[in-house]
Amino acid sequence: MAGDRTARAAFVGRRGELEQLRRLLGAVGTPAGIGTVLIAGEAGVGKSRLISEFTATASAGAGPSGRLHVLSGACINLGVGVPYAPLVDAIRRLVRERGDGYLTKYGGPAYTELTKLIAGLPGGGPAAGAAAEPVSQMRVFGAVLRMLDHLGANGPTILVFEDLHWADPSTLDLVPYLVQAQTDERVLFVFSYRPGREIEGSRLMDLLAETTFSRRTRHIKLPAFTEEELGELLSASVDDALEPAVVQQYHRLTGGNAFFAEELIVDGRLTDPTASHLPLSLEHLLSSRLHQLGPHARGVVDVAAVAGQAVGYDLLAEVCDIRPRELDDALRACDDQQILRLDPQRKTYDFRHALLRQVVLDDLGPGHLRELHAGLAEALTADPTLAADGNPAAMLAHHWFEARRWPQALRAAVVAAEEAQRSQAYRVAQIQYERVLDRLWRLVPDAGTVAGMTEDRLLSSAAEAARWAGDLDQAFRLLRRAIDAVDAGERPVRAGELHERRGRYLWEQGVNDASIAAYRQADTLLPQEPPSAAKARVLAALATVEVQSGHYRDGLAAARTAVAHARRAGARAEEGRALNTVGMALTLLDEPDEGVPDLLSAVAIAKEVDQLEDLHRAYGNLTVALEHAGRLTESAKVALDELDRCEAAGLPQTKSTRVLANNAGTTLVMLGRWDEAESLLTRAIHDRPVRETRYPRLTLAEIHVARGRFGRAAELLRELQVDAGTDPRFLGPLACCLIELALWQRDHAAAAAAVERGIGLIKGTEHVLSLLRFRAVALRAVADTPRRLSRQQHQEELAGRLAELELLIEPTQVEPGSEVGVLSAQCRAELDRAGSADTAEQWERIAADWHRLDRPYHRAYALWRAAEAALRAGPREAVARDAGGAYRLARERSAKPLTRAVEALAESAAVPLESVEPPGEDAQQSIPQQRRPADPWGLTVRELEVLRLVYAGDTNRMIARKLHIAERTVAVHVGNILRKSDVENRQMAAMAAQRLQLFPDS
Repeated sequence: MAGDRTARAAFVGRRGELEQLRRLLGAVGTPAGIGTVLIAGEAGVGKSRLISEFTATASAGAGPSGRLHVLSGACINLGVGVPYAPLVDAIRRLVRERGDGYLTKYGGPAYTELTKLIAGLPGGGPAAGAAAEPVSQMRVFGAVLRMLDHLGANGPTILVFEDLHWADPSTLDLVPYLVQAQTDERVLFVFSYRPGREIEGSRLMDLLAETTFSRRTRHIKLPAFTEEELGELLSASVDDALEPAVVQQYHRLTGGNAFFAEELIVDGRLTDPTASHLPLSLEHLLSSRLHQLGPHARGVVDVAAVAGQAVGYDLLAEVCDIRPRELDDALRACDDQQILRLDPQRKTYDFRHALLRQVVLDDLGPGHLRELHAGLAEALTADPTLAADGNPAAMLAHHWFEARRWPQALRAAVVAAEEAQRSQAYRVAQIQYERVLDRLWRLVPDAGTVAGMTEDRLLSSAAEAARWAGDLDQAFRLLRRAIDAVDAGERPVRAGELHERRGRYLWEQGVNDASIAAYRQADTLLPQEPPSAAKARVLAALATVEVQSGHYRDGLAAARTAVAHARRAGARAEEGRALNTVGMALTLLDEPDEGVPDLLSAVAIAKEVDQLEDLHRAYGNLTVALEHAGRLTESAKVALDELDRCEAAGLPQTKSTRVLANNAGTTLVMLGRWDEAESLLTRAIHDRPVRETRYPRLTLAEIHVARGRFGRAAELLRELQVDAGTDPRFLGPLACCLIELALWQRDHAAAAAAVERGIGLIKGTEHVLSLLRFRAVALRAVADTPRRLSRQQHQEELAGRLAELELLIEPTQVEPGSEVGVLSAQCRAELDRAGSADTAEQWERIAADWHRLDRPYHRAYALWRAAEAALRAGPREAVARDAGGAYRLARERSAKPLTRAVEALAESAAVPLESVEPPGEDAQQSIPQQRRPADPWGLTVRELEVLRLVYAGDTNRMIARKLHIAERTVAVHVGNILRKSDVENRQMAAMAAQRLQLFPDS
């Protein structure tokens, strides 16, 4: 039975797991579908066999007229790793099986784009020497996702990555992106890995522990075979049932491991009467098989083990240095012993199981091992086409390093790092650079000549790789070493360039004071003449510093100087960066209409020179200008459209995109679209430190206060006060949020203290809106203070407290209907309220103005105060009208503190409180041509529109297209519907809507 292969074709057990995979494949693309499966199991337990059976039967089940796309690749156990190894493997296999045009036809333009981004793909990879685009790693991710989307549109698609415990860093970045970006694509991801010590302390373990990742996955854990299943496998090999005692013995010896059992069958031990002394360790069994090989065959196995996962015939021939006939005989012997197997399409050989390779490696002595690594490296250097995966750079770096040939290893590692950067595999590049810096640089004489670059250039390149890999702290450490390696006296321009970059890194970290100092140091080092791009960057950065510190006029002058310098230097990107600051300074000087054209120019230049980070910053500032001009809906649309474009293109989150997300969130809060804002801002701060995410955290805190989540708001505010910086656009809202939190909690002492602190923080700023927003909230705190003193004493105390507030002088000329005008009127009303002199008509005019500005929560607050004033005057119908309007607006946004305050007012007034349309509500707020259903869940108009389409069976993508909104926004609305209706999924929500007859005409 030693050569019997029939048992290897038997599929034993795993019927439940196989059926589960089939059900999951059938459900992909539906609302109930789970698009990712993680198959875990120890080595040899049968993960690969289950996956191959599943893909084979799924393909057969598709039928002659059906179409199922299967991409299956495996990770490589090769030290640093080959970037995107399983993806490259999967695509190359599919191209070999289906032809060159298959993916071009069904993968869409995304496949063509992908071939330009990743080295190793058929006909692809960036050209040597091509400049790396810094933020392009996520372009790879976006291209992969779009390719899968195209495939899924033509038929269900299965993407398999095996042996994820060996995944390279780029693959471990790609996997969660695909899983979390998936919505209703007809794609099933299947990933296998070994649990336990194989992944202890690894990034894969961290990924598996992430809640957001695990919620989107289904785990299948493959146990060892039961005694019955093992008996079925063993019996299939002899075409007869075995005695129970024999099965029991072998189950005890193998522990039910499928690979162990297969080895017993192949080795002919099943009917051997001496089998009782077989060890539990597979190593002895495999070693005995290896010892049966002749010298040539054993040499081939040794080379294959050192080469990696797969090795081509020509590379084996080159390194083994034997005649072709001897090599053919050796490979045949390896196949007969079931050690190596041939992939007939790739013309490569690999080990039948990874454990076999490990046994061979463990048996090699250190000298022989180094010799084999050197032979492989020499062969690949002479002919790079011998690399089985088409990407020899990483393999050369690995083999030269293991061969301890330090000069060659140094040069190869630098080339591999540069190639990884061109392929946007920044984590792989970072590891290669750090291997050079930590080990090789000091081992190689004249290392700079060998590497082809100076040490400071190497360090700065490594810093950029670390930066775009997301390790900003390490990037800063490497850049600090680069600065130390440059003598500023001898090379002032280079030193200035590095300090300018240090300023950028510190700014991204949120360490503003140190960032400013770095920019000023760079400014000192870089000469004014001749004009240079580096000097222009520094001048633009220093202008931005002035603007962020609240010195808008000085910042405007500095930014215009930077524009002039950039134009003299012909530095187009830097010109756009400086125009960005010009536009922002004008905006904050209350001239947004003048600032918008400069910001639009900055956007155009950033697109022209393909500077994505500058593009995001320009769009972010443009949204601020539009918001200051009162164009809230336009501001939100610009921000959300750009964020959607970034997401569709697979671009990463940088600080600039987080600023853009925060600006969108802030405007959405003003518009009353709190659920969208909260979802957007929560993603923006995920896994980012406080110092990098101050603004989105503050906006989230504002939402929490307004919704009555006081504990969560207080926690965020405590973090934000540790290092609040100097920007009045942050300090003003921070003070307001602290005051409002104290007021809703009826802690008037804390509110008064926050007012006093706020006056000191914001006093002297040139930003009128920040002043007025703070003053309105501060006067509210004064008016809310309980009156323990007589009226005369109270007025004297009030006058004394307002003396400080009068430092925040209102503008003498106010544009009617502008936010400045409404805030000025509200400050007057709060001052009157402090003396019980405010009127319902006064507050109703303010509410109407807020309505014209699309500010529903501010409007609700004004209506509440109008109802209070009406209660003092007596007309119950006015109290009911204003309170009802405030109640509806507050309840729609789950603004619980304001809702409870209105309820208390209505109860004290003994007026009925209904969720009525507020005075002056536009008819367009209702669903066009349809009666607005009376639902019991308090859904917004938009949520009802989405629920109607969910009820009709539409997917998120279909809903997004019909309503002309982002798919991400649809997901937010669906989540809100499920939460408010207290159901678990879309089907249950649709059933509940049917039961309540919410849409009888649908």
